[in-house]
Amino acid sequence: MDNRLASVSCTTLLNGTPTPLALLSGTGEVVACNPAWEQCVGPPGLVLDRVHEDDRGELSARLTAARDAAGSISAGARLVDARGEVIPLRWTLWRADDAGLWAAVKPDREAWETQARVLVDVFQTMDAVIWACDRAGTLRVSDGNGLAHFGIKPGQLVGMSMRDLYGEGAQVLDLCKRVLAGETVRTDTVADGVHWIVHYAPRRGDDGEIDGVQTFGINLADHVTLAAQAELLRTCIDSMPIIIWAFDKDGICMVAQGGALAQVDAIERNGIGKHMLELCGDTGEVRAAFQLALSGEIAHAEQLRHDRIWRTRFVPQKDVLGEIIGVGAISEDVTQQRRVDQQLREQLRLTQDQQESIARLSSPIIEVWQDVLIVPLIGAVDADRAAMVMDSLLASVVERQASFAILDLTGLDSVDTTTAQHLIKIINGLTLLGCRGVVTGIRPPVAQTMVGLGFDLSQVCTLRSLKEALRWCMREARRG
Repeated sequence: MDNRLASVSCTTLLNGTPTPLALLSGTGEVVACNPAWEQCVGPPGLVLDRVHEDDRGELSARLTAARDAAGSISAGARLVDARGEVIPLRWTLWRADDAGLWAAVKPDREAWETQARVLVDVFQTMDAVIWACDRAGTLRVSDGNGLAHFGIKPGQLVGMSMRDLYGEGAQVLDLCKRVLAGETVRTDTVADGVHWIVHYAPRRGDDGEIDGVQTFGINLADHVTLAAQAELLRTCIDSMPIIIWAFDKDGICMVAQGGALAQVDAIERNGIGKHMLELCGDTGEVRAAFQLALSGEIAHAEQLRHDRIWRTRFVPQKDVLGEIIGVGAISEDVTQQRRVDQQLREQLRLTQDQQESIARLSSPIIEVWQDVLIVPLIGAVDADRAAMVMDSLLASVVERQASFAILDLTGLDSVDTTTAQHLIKIINGLTLLGCRGVVTGIRPPVAQTMVGLGFDLSQVCTLRSLKEALRWCMREARRG
């Protein structure tokens, strides 16, 4: 290879050709090149390393074919330069000798022209402005439908100085200085009642050096209200303890927003592009809820992540035609809520236990004599308390084989229809067990109420006091 480089014909070819030209080794590495090649493609190195990854396979096949071809072979492959810009190139390859190839490149004018036509067609339908100036500030391009907002025709300002147009000290001149220094700037301004988004970028010459400023501005007047509403909504979401997700049909996250993102792991905070199961939990409940949402139903799931309980609501997302295109989700940290619910349940159980204990204490079952039980009723007798008294009394009668049960109403506040019915049910229950029920301590107001309600207590043994009831029970026991 060194002998070839030393030959007069090779050196003359490289130095005398204005076209970007290089001599490649069998592995596709640049052995020698002219200045035009370095300016267009870059310094010596592996050619395929600088080609767009989608075009490497095609160019590699062309390199192989050129080694066996009798003439030249053409190929189209995009170059990725040091700035990351993609440049369409047309490659011409031909055999140098048994081990090497000549390669020449030039801009793919057809690809550039196709892109340019598309961009021009789109640009002409937009309410936008494009202009460009050189380093001295002279306008070289001024075009776009948006110029009509300022009463200007396309091309009318070409050749004028930016300083003459805007005046010394104008903000746009400061922006141009920053762009000429290599900075890219985006501004959001309102001019003559029109809301503009303007993008300033350096314009580079064929040598890669910045030789001016180019801008593109678009009128967003029709979208200002929508943008303001979206910004307000985003601000509200960021202040709320929730996470808003948006997933495509494959479960890939496209949106992750909300104040609760600060509470989760770094993986979830940077969830864009990650799978739903990685963000919301890989559980059967989450999978099922996601599939239900894809089928058009709203579903919920709860999962434990990082010692916190998260509840996620999955909602189907549809396009304008009603087709499901993904799933939206709202995740909420319900750890504290679940703790409060648990505390309330425990407090409720404790309260119920206390009420039952109080009820038992207010209606104790006392064995005052052999085969004789006394139940003093104090306060009000509702359905729950009556059921508890009946259960306890009947169980005690069976357990102690009692023959008599005395219901003392001395401490009863009042008697209504419901209370009287409960008393009769208790007496009837005792009778079914072979135990005789006795009612004592009916005070005059209670007696008047029971008579007024029309209750027939003729089948119930009623006595004035516990003393008489005990005597009656002992007398009946002796007779028995």
